[in-house]
This record gives sequence, C-alpha cells and structure tokens, in this order.
Amino acid sequence: MDQPFSYNRQAVELIEKSVLPRLNELRIEANALANGTTIIDMGVNCLGCWTAAKYFVLIGLGGRGEVEYGKVLIDGTLIPTVNVYVTQPIITEMSSHVAYWNLRYGTTTIVISGPIRAIQAPDMFSQTVSYRDVNPGCGVAMIQTDQIPDEALTQMIAEQAGIPADKLYVIVAKTASIVGSVQVPARNVEQTLPSLYDHGFEVRNIVQAYGISPIVAIVSDEDEAYGRVNDCLLYGQETTLWVDCSDQEIESVLPVLTFDKNKDIYGMPFKELFRQCGRSWANVPRDWDAPCKVNFHNIRTGHSFSIGTINENVLLNDFKGEVTC
Repeated sequence: MDQPFSYNRQAVELIEKSVLPRLNELRIEANALANGTTIIDMGVNCLGCWTAAKYFVLIGLGGRGEVEYGKVLIDGTLIPTVNVYVTQPIITEMSSHVAYWNLRYGTTTIVISGPIRAIQAPDMFSQTVSYRDVNPGCGVAMIQTDQIPDEALTQMIAEQAGIPADKLYVIVAKTASIVGSVQVPARNVEQTLPSLYDHGFEVRNIVQAYGISPIVAIVSDEDEAYGRVNDCLLYGQETTLWVDCSDQEIESVLPVLTFDKNKDIYGMPFKELFRQCGRSWANVPRDWDAPCKVNFHNIRTGHSFSIGTINENVLLNDFKGEVTC
C-alpha cells in the first residue's frame, strides 16, 4: 500500500509543473549532468526572481506549506518580508526543510536540506520523527552554494539517499542572490523547531506553525550577504506556534529559547560572530543558532506566551545598505 504523502514526489511535481516550464520567466536554468541528475540553478550563475525564491522555499518544504510576501516598517522604510505557513510542521521541518545533512565531499562539507533528507534520515533532526519517505523513486536536494555541483557530488548524494542519479534534482542558489536573500530568512520556523528540540520541548505537541522574516538588501559579496541573511533570523524573525500541551512545558523553555539569552554577544552582527567561528558552522555554538522571537498559543489552555525581541538597531544597515544621502 502506498504511503499517503511523499515529500519527494510532491517536490518533483512542483518542479516539473511549475518550474521547468517557466525557466526564462523565472530567470533560472536547468541542466542535466552526464549521470542524468538535473541541476536547477536559481542563483549561482542566474539572476532568479521573487517567484523563483518562493518556489525554492516551497520545494524545500516538500510542498507542505504556503509562502507569501509582505512588508514591515523599519525606521520609516517599508521592508519586504517572507511569510511561511507550514503544514504538519514537525515532519515538514525536521524531515525536509531543516538544513542539517552534512555530507563530507573531498576536503569540504556540503550542507543539504530538502525532501531528500526524508528518505534515509541522515542527520539527528530528521531522526527525531518516525516518518520516512519510503521508495519515492526520486529525490530533491537543496544546497546553498556559490558553486554548481559536479557529477561526482550528485552521484554521492543519490547513492546515500538510495535513489537513481537520473531521478535526482539538485536546486542551488548562492546567498548573494535574490533567491538566497529570501530562502535563508524563510527558515524562521526551520530555526525555531530544532532549538525547541535542543531544550527538551516535545515538538510533537506543535499543531501548526507560521513564521515571518524581513528580507535584506541584496549585496554581491557572499560573506556580507551571509551575515545579512542570518541577521534576519537572529534579530528579525518571529515564529508563532500553536501547541497542545501544559502551560508549564512552554514556560520551562522560555528563558533558554531565543537568541537574546546570549548576553555576552547579543547585538553583534552575525558577520562578526561567524568570523569568530572561522566561518564554519561546525564551530558555531548551537545556542547561537536560535530564533529571534517566538509566540506560543496553547490550544489546550487558551493561554499565550511570547519571548524574544526584534532588534531594529542591528537590522537597519542590513536592510538599507550603506545610505549615502
């Protein structure tokens, strides 16, 4: 009997019906490698666009959510936002969207997110849920990179996921691109759930999830862009969760959940924090990868809780860039 939902098959359906027929419109490219793997460039050598960024996020969610654009007022200037509504948030985030499959390739580590993680559960967060995308016959991997993956890397990804290389789609975008400037801030819920798990909250009690994040001014320098998009998460995102648990379970995690708990480094731009860590996520303390603000609505008790603060002072230069007049 077929399982009721396949994250990879749904993602492939989105790609084949909504992305591949619109390459020119979306300002992206798709090319097949010699092993049959399809590489979709949404922001390495291609410009991309707002709609392409939306599809990047939706595909990373395995089609289990909605993505919209909005706006927020920062210091008198309207800044665009990305708003993410996640269906079945525990499975969708932990099995698919979370960027935590660290694949060693040569002398580097490739960080992979997307539905392909739901097949073999190759990392600690995908292993927190029992869901597996059993025998999907295809796979979709998402990589934040400034390099187009080669055949050897895609062959390794396919083999470790247990799928044919010619049924693998790899979607890529660098941080310093339109798609990169959206898809990283859109990891608002994606950042919050692992943080809750880290601190012992029973994530299966989460019924529904929504996140909103500002979108930074795009800059061509990859290091600068990397700092800006992560500032969006540390200092600008807000996640709202609907949960079914005791109030005490919520109250127990509030003091340790949001990024402002890090009193010694709070207010420092992520670009500087990342420099202190040798520009490697392997050296970034888990407590630094924390959400900015989280709201809880407890459907069992009717009570609501909120923790964390939006920090406009840090965000201002990220959003406006270098203002000269």
